Amino acid sequence: MSNYIQTKAQNKEDLKQLSFLFDKIFAPEKVGQLANTLTRYFPNLNYNNWYISKTNIDDEIVSGFVKIPWTWLFNGIELKVAELGIAGTEETHRGKGLFKHNHQLFNDDLLENSYDLAVIQGIPGIYHRLGYYYALPMEHHTELPLTSLPSNCNSKIRSANENDIDFLLEEDKYYHRKHAISAVRTKDHWHYILDKGQTTDYATKIYILEDETDKYYVRILEAGFGQGLIVSEASDNCSSDQLNELLAFLNQEAVHLKKPYIRLNLPNSHSLVKKAMLHGATTRPSYGWQIKIIDIKSLINKLKPVFDQRIKYSEFAGLNATITLDFYQSQVHLALINGKLNVVDEEAKHTDYHMSIPEDLLPLIILGHRSWQELQFVRPDLFPADQFLRMDAHHPSELTGELMSVLFPKLDNWIYCEY
Repeated sequence: MSNYIQTKAQNKEDLKQLSFLFDKIFAPEKVGQLANTLTRYFPNLNYNNWYISKTNIDDEIVSGFVKIPWTWLFNGIELKVAELGIAGTEETHRGKGLFKHNHQLFNDDLLENSYDLAVIQGIPGIYHRLGYYYALPMEHHTELPLTSLPSNCNSKIRSANENDIDFLLEEDKYYHRKHAISAVRTKDHWHYILDKGQTTDYATKIYILEDETDKYYVRILEAGFGQGLIVSEASDNCSSDQLNELLAFLNQEAVHLKKPYIRLNLPNSHSLVKKAMLHGATTRPSYGWQIKIIDIKSLINKLKPVFDQRIKYSEFAGLNATITLDFYQSQVHLALINGKLNVVDEEAKHTDYHMSIPEDLLPLIILGHRSWQELQFVRPDLFPADQFLRMDAHHPSELTGELMSVLFPKLDNWIYCEY
């Protein structure tokens, strides 16, 4: 690595080089323009968010990626999240470990600054080597043919503007209540989405539909995966008539833009998806967020109120017990004291409940992407220990499994885009 310097971007010249590099790597997509716009206008993002590799000879930037800050809510608790985005290396400098070394700087920063999660939307087959695993849904494909849809929309329709931000923030409150894990967007995020974000490949059209008593919204991507009209957000607390109005409007837009179908990139629990299924929609497999837990003990401590609430309303309320979460290469020891969960530094002499969870499945379990029973079908190394070992007749495997289900249930999670 003596031919390269791993550092962070510092100034306009570095940003100019990054923009040129990404336009070259990702052509014809205008990824360089996205990098420039995010750095200049996105909330809490600046030059120092870029992790870069420069050549020693001519100080040329040949590799880099950006840390995009997010806040996610987990049942009302704020998680500090860093997205590793816009990663690329110039072709002649690939295979030399530049990304890996930059990632180490990134990871060190996340530990030092108490981040909870690192997340990636990237391609498959790479990032698991750095500890990222698919653990939240993303890019759903609910595809709706146009033939069975209403075609007359009677609502007043207009494009959203900055005067609608308070309304959009109120809509987000319903979204937060409905989903266990969701993304927080501030006024600054909505300003970016409605203004500078429109100049990038993530540009969207946000429409407000109004009837005599209410208003609701829909967000349509200008570009994305597939040939259909892509809906990336919509009001979820609509009446049946309002959902029909939304479908009629989307039908009109699809015909106007010559799109052969409508694709709803929305969670399966969304009311518009449920309505679409009644009109002959079909679903295809979705992709997922790749997620790395930065410090598992710290995350469990932060989520203690969530775990305590789950215990409180279960058969384990008031329980005093010791729990071991065994990740094979490491362990976390927990103590339930009167039904309250605590992380302890030392292993107890006797463990009442022993749960074996492979490290690569940990994000899926903690974040509720799948139940442990679903995962066990393909990964028998995930199990309540007594299920196979029968170590203690007083705590049979069924009881340990039930406690696992209480602590780590499957959840309805969805992340709306903040840019």
